[in-house]
Amino acid sequence: MSDWHHHAERLAAELPPRWRAAVTAVPRHVLVPHFFLQNDDASWTGGEDLDTIYSDTTLITTFDGPRAVSSSTAPSLMIRMLDALDLHDGHRVLEIGTGTGYNAALLSNRLGSGHVFSVDLDETLVERARERLAEIGHTPTIVAGDGELGLAEHAPYDRIIATCAVPRIPRDWIDQTTEGGLILADFKPAADAGNLVLLERRGDTAKGRFLSEWAGFMPMRHHDTTTPPHPVRDRTHAHTRPTTVPQPPWDYPVPWFLAQFGMPPNLTYGHGPDYIFLATTDGSWCEVGAGTVTEKGPLWTRFEAAYEQWRVDGEPSWSRFGLRVSPESHEVWMD
Repeated sequence: MSDWHHHAERLAAELPPRWRAAVTAVPRHVLVPHFFLQNDDASWTGGEDLDTIYSDTTLITTFDGPRAVSSSTAPSLMIRMLDALDLHDGHRVLEIGTGTGYNAALLSNRLGSGHVFSVDLDETLVERARERLAEIGHTPTIVAGDGELGLAEHAPYDRIIATCAVPRIPRDWIDQTTEGGLILADFKPAADAGNLVLLERRGDTAKGRFLSEWAGFMPMRHHDTTTPPHPVRDRTHAHTRPTTVPQPPWDYPVPWFLAQFGMPPNLTYGHGPDYIFLATTDGSWCEVGAGTVTEKGPLWTRFEAAYEQWRVDGEPSWSRFGLRVSPESHEVWMD
């Protein structure tokens, strides 16, 4: 591993100048010694070569059974998020989702370990990250706990960054942010339906815009998470009709996001050989393919309405939209 500096310099050269020194200085291979990449047939291949570790690639690192639950985010996305936070000397930063510790290492290199705090649900990940960070000379405060609660014992923070997707912005995050401080989170009220949003705290409200480029993270995990019942597609009283709205809907991320508001709960989606399907646990479902939809409930109707309104509005991009979080609600706005 003695030639890792060359690999880190090559990776840093592809990234914004303000963060090149940190990327060059942090040995990613210590924090991500082993990874998994998915093959075309959906199987996984493990590896530990430096070319891949120091590539601009998201590397899966941890599984819970067959499901990937932790990763090291592509460095370009991580740096884009850190850049958006507008960090300055003396800022205290809370990271939600420690993972491998690579992001905490970049923050510690920039701000000093004493200004960096991180929380992760997985005690094994936390201990491993703490040990590997200490090995490379960084000692940020890392705590095992539910990230939705933030880290009140070390608050307040000038910046909070969440490297997991959340269906709502937790009140504790806003309360633990300084007045005028920033929160950057992946706001997704349903699967793949949302984007990174940068919020500024003012009083009991946080308000800001979505970042211009779409990005997605794994959903936040909780100790008490219960799996919703599997949706059942009951074909009784279902009907088939034509539809001209393109599919799959998740290929149109802005209207897919807008369609979620008022959608029935616990939306899941997927595809078959020649169709896509949506289903929720209230019994609503639809199958869409070849210009027709078979449906029971409002799911496809809601996406059709959101898509058509998006077209009427001139197909606005993410940068036109914002989010306001108050104690009472989450409100999406467009200008």
